[in-house]
Amino acid sequence: MGLWAYKINYDSRAAAQRVKELENSILSANKQFKILNAEWAHLNRPDRLRKLAEYYFFELRLTPINPDDFISFSDIYWGESSENESTALVDNRLTGIEHEK
Repeated sequence: MGLWAYKINYDSRAAAQRVKELENSILSANKQFKILNAEWAHLNRPDRLRKLAEYYFFELRLTPINPDDFISFSDIYWGESSENESTALVDNRLTGIEHEK
């Protein structure tokens, strides 16, 4: 009976230690999650992104969005493309990319 009590005592202490380790791990993960969320919010501030877009405007070949850049759902080409034709060549209205044919 004494051996059984000793084993139960030892197992319960090990389980309690494991629970403490898991709680510490969860707290650490939550802290890191909050830090990453704060960093993400900082990096995605509109004023910061606007400055970056202006700075790299020509290097990234950015163009302002115009209403003409959008097409209606009915204008999407749903047909089968030929096997020799690349996806970008299927419909130049969608990609706006000019290719030599």
